[in-house]
Amino acid sequence: MNVLFMGYGRMGSAMGEAWLANGLVDAVSAVDPHPQAGLRATLYPDLQAVAPQAFDLIVLAVKPDKVCSVAASLPDLICQDAVLISVAAGITSDALDQALARRCPVIRAMPNTPVLVNAGCTGLYADARLEETRRALVGRLFDSVGRSYWLEQESLLDAVTAISGSGPAYYHLFSEALAEAGVLLGLPPQLALNLARQTALGAARQQTQEDADLVELRTAVTSPNGTTAAAISVFEQDQALRQLMQAATQAAHARSQALSAGK
Repeated sequence: MNVLFMGYGRMGSAMGEAWLANGLVDAVSAVDPHPQAGLRATLYPDLQAVAPQAFDLIVLAVKPDKVCSVAASLPDLICQDAVLISVAAGITSDALDQALARRCPVIRAMPNTPVLVNAGCTGLYADARLEETRRALVGRLFDSVGRSYWLEQESLLDAVTAISGSGPAYYHLFSEALAEAGVLLGLPPQLALNLARQTALGAARQQTQEDADLVELRTAVTSPNGTTAAAISVFEQDQALRQLMQAATQAAHARSQALSAGK
């Protein structure tokens, strides 16, 4: 499989380099005016420098405001046998189809930043033109940097954005607040930070075990009248934490819908 990346920053290179390292693709070409050093991909400063050839997969990993113009600029030869994947938030498949003049099938992908450490979560949506074999192949590519999940409705990508796309920032903020609380309890700042980080890692590993139940995991730690129960009662008072999370994700969801509408 021959892959072309348009944009090879942190997110794009994390995916492309993992695909090469795992032997999932034969070659990666990448167009990026500011390339990183020490990468396996063949790097080009611009599209004109890429030798005329067909690609099996084109990944648009540029900023959302440039996605459609980059898609429109792709030569016919590059597109003729390809599937195009866009990782840009808010750019609909209809907009991509129009920019491409429907020259190849389109997939929208919403990965999150943990793809940088092979622990990503990616929502995927494909138009009806994508055959099952290539759909399965794209799923394997994104599974190599975490887990991927196919969606039947494109509109659900806005919800994916609110939960997993933006979600790592929520967990980072919680860990930041937990470390700050530790300092207020008298812990040295670095120790408080280390405790928050390691606790987040351990909890995440438990959550991602096969058949893990979040309620059971929580109650297993929460002894009646114990220290954890005292803390959980504060979070759960008037469903404060749940209401805050719902309000936060609804705000992210609304913003994602606005971006999709070009606002």
